[in-house]
Amino acid sequence: MRVVIVHNSSAGEPQHSGDALVRLIRGAGHDPAYFPVNDDAWKGALDGFAEVVAVAGGDGTVEEVARAVAGRQLPIAVLPLGTANNISRALGQADIQIEELVAGWAGASRQPFDVGLARGPWGTFRFLESVGAGLLADGIAEIKAGGAGDVRRAGNAGDQMAAARRLFHRLLGSMAAMRFSLSLDGRDRSGEYVLIEALNFGAAGPNLRFVPRAEPSDGLLDVVLVDERHRRHLAQHLSSPMNPAGAGLPVYQTRHVRLSSERCNLHMDGNVWSGREAGEGPIVIDLSVEPKALTFLRLKPDPTTLVVQ
Repeated sequence: MRVVIVHNSSAGEPQHSGDALVRLIRGAGHDPAYFPVNDDAWKGALDGFAEVVAVAGGDGTVEEVARAVAGRQLPIAVLPLGTANNISRALGQADIQIEELVAGWAGASRQPFDVGLARGPWGTFRFLESVGAGLLADGIAEIKAGGAGDVRRAGNAGDQMAAARRLFHRLLGSMAAMRFSLSLDGRDRSGEYVLIEALNFGAAGPNLRFVPRAEPSDGLLDVVLVDERHRRHLAQHLSSPMNPAGAGLPVYQTRHVRLSSERCNLHMDGNVWSGREAGEGPIVIDLSVEPKALTFLRLKPDPTTLVVQ
């Protein structure tokens, strides 16, 4: 197969250099073309060369490539080198060695995958993991602003996940619930919440499994709403990561979400948009799904379900 490699060289271990990836993929019988993710030339290679696009990096790199590939029917092969690797975990492949993943491409099955659409003052944004307001949005904003030193200083992926969970736990302990106008398929769910997450495949952030058995090709979003009655359940999960976050939290399946609020942070996957950028008046956000807009290579043949691990 002709394989376009899109590589985030800052992710992963030294043995996963660009040269090593090219040797590995060529050694498996494929024809590779290598590009760093910050070189936009990879986008042009998708049109005339690629039969598969291999993404070597974390969730952010996969999401960037997926937004460019959506709707093309060009399969994506994930080589998970990131910290959370939520997308690879959804495919059941986060713990498989890179060498085994590459060796299995020839016989891999094709897994359809929905893409979320977030429409707001920024225009239209495609997302793979989730869009949310409240706890995760505020925590991601703090990390990006450089205020979460423990997360940045952590030496490995496990330590970074633990530090991020501690940060969210600390924020949850002091944050006040915010008022949101919210409708799910036209049904009013307005209220005061500490977290709203609209999830494509059930997981987000530092391996937070809000909906452990979510299906990312069902054309639906899973919306998790955490108000004061459920704050304790979320806090318990943040301090005990082996317990699924979905336990005790309300989850609603829907095709369309309309969210409105005054001056809140909003995250779209790992990107943060601040309500302060919108000027006067409430922010109005519409979320929907582009069904099966992506295809991923998955080693297990004939999967019947896709479970977030």
